[in-house]
Amino acid sequence: MKKIKIAILTTFRKFDPGYALAVGWLERAKMLKYFDQDFTMFVQSNCKDTCYPNMKAVLPHPDKDVPFEIKVSQFEKAFLKYLPDYDVILTADFIYQKKGNFLPANQAMRNVQPKLKAKWYHWIHSGWTKRYRCQYPEKLRITMMDNSTLVYMNKSETAGVAQMYATTEDNVACVYNPKDYRSFNEFSEDAWDITKILDIPNKDIIQIFPHCSTRAGAKGFHTVIETFAALKRNGAKVALILANSHAKSVRSHILSLKTEMRNMGLIEKEDFIFTSDLMNQKYKSYLPLPRRAVADLFKVSNVFVFASWREVCPNVVLEAKINSNLIVMSESLACGREFGGKGYSKNLKEEGYKNEGAIYFECSAKVPGVADGSRGDMNVVKIKSKYYDALAKEIIRRAPSRKHLWEYSFETIWNTQMKPLLYGGENEN
Repeated sequence: MKKIKIAILTTFRKFDPGYALAVGWLERAKMLKYFDQDFTMFVQSNCKDTCYPNMKAVLPHPDKDVPFEIKVSQFEKAFLKYLPDYDVILTADFIYQKKGNFLPANQAMRNVQPKLKAKWYHWIHSGWTKRYRCQYPEKLRITMMDNSTLVYMNKSETAGVAQMYATTEDNVACVYNPKDYRSFNEFSEDAWDITKILDIPNKDIIQIFPHCSTRAGAKGFHTVIETFAALKRNGAKVALILANSHAKSVRSHILSLKTEMRNMGLIEKEDFIFTSDLMNQKYKSYLPLPRRAVADLFKVSNVFVFASWREVCPNVVLEAKINSNLIVMSESLACGREFGGKGYSKNLKEEGYKNEGAIYFECSAKVPGVADGSRGDMNVVKIKSKYYDALAKEIIRRAPSRKHLWEYSFETIWNTQMKPLLYGGENEN
């Protein structure tokens, strides 16, 4: 599908974090950038802030004492100069507001509309009112413009908006304010990239597993991947973020692990990712994932499977707990319940787990107080493969949902509302 060229017209002269209009359009611009759209964010020529992506500060801002007709002419000249190449034009409350320079800009839009190829989409940010009698130029704000669509931000009142403009509801679309969890929480670029690669908003079971590549076995790596293979086998959409450090010296081993995972049915960059690959691709070095990104990704995870042989005070379990991840932990770890918390064991019986607290399973573990390599060092009680499916089913049943994080995400708003509006298709209004 060929990309359209998009212009956004605003009257912004600065970014005011307390002004909902400015905040909303910053998020829309970030959404367009996230989906690699060809767009320009037009702001006033006196705008000094640079937070808006693809910003161009060129629009006029006539003084209040300038006659109305001259203001119209100034906007008209600017629109004809800067907008001929655009396929669609989005306006930030231009059609409905009346204070300041909104009305002359409104008239200028109508004057240039026949001379431009663009389709116009007029966002209305204020509550609609019943149609009322008024004189020109105020009448412009409740008069439908040719080759344009009105955009309101809830579905419940589109009929009222259509009534105000004496048009049909077919000319009123709905696009919610995007409220992306990652943007609102100022996620790091690396965390953003990983959520996009693995399509995190559409996954059911998500885990970040920070570990040292040289000690993956001791940290229960195979139990983690066996569990995720079983989760996928049982119908869950999975995302396993293997935040591995010290990868350079064991690259061949990581390649063999990837082969093993593929043989289990897990697909790289769809079901799992080794962050060392991403770091090397971006920064030409096998760096560990920055702590900021780790913290971000714990926020969107909902499960933490941990089968480490031996721990003293497991940082990763504490990090998973403070982010409300379901703890799925080795029963054999001596300090497991101390840090994993209240929970019930799966005794490898068909009746399954009781629905409370953490989930514990039997797995290999170091025997406390026995020196490495000594007789009895390992208490080998490996989880039986046929019980991975039972474990997976219980995890699926118990994992806290993260779907509410993505209800107004860039992916949701773009795919269900914005993209159908701009490119054609069914807009959910």
